[in-house]
Amino acid sequence: MIPARGGIGAGVAGIERDPETLLPVVADEALASAAAAGDAGDRVVVLLARGDYVAAGELVAEARLADPQDLRLRMLDADVVRASGDPHRAITRLRGLLEEFAGTDREADLHELLGVLHHTTHDHLAAAHRFRRTVDLRIAHGEGPEAVEATRRLLRAAERRAGGVR
Repeated sequence: MIPARGGIGAGVAGIERDPETLLPVVADEALASAAAAGDAGDRVVVLLARGDYVAAGELVAEARLADPQDLRLRMLDADVVRASGDPHRAITRLRGLLEEFAGTDREADLHELLGVLHHTTHDHLAAAHRFRRTVDLRIAHGEGPEAVEATRRLLRAAERRAGGVR
């Protein structure tokens, strides 16, 4: 469950990002259970938030067999690698995806996840850089205020951990 200070939207009902670790956690079990009944991507996010990394890895691998080019599944695959203890390999995978999807409407999502992964490796300056880029891209693409504000909260968390350096 989320700490009392409130989480940051994670894009799946019942799941939020912990404001300190920036990792997904269950905020509302009933909503998370309902989301877990949805598509494979939502189920993977719920499994990651619950800490069931083995099941998340199996599910994302199975789903990618059915649709190997699905970007969300490819991103979740990298996040499973992070959760399984290899954040640097996950960062390398995401950098490759960023090259592939640069200039698309999905670039912001890739920068945001890269920021989270940098945060988990304690490279808070790199995380802040990625989150700043994400905010700019979300605004440029006309994304809703909730998405922009969620990324701004991620940025503030990274800047706080980096000592406020911009």
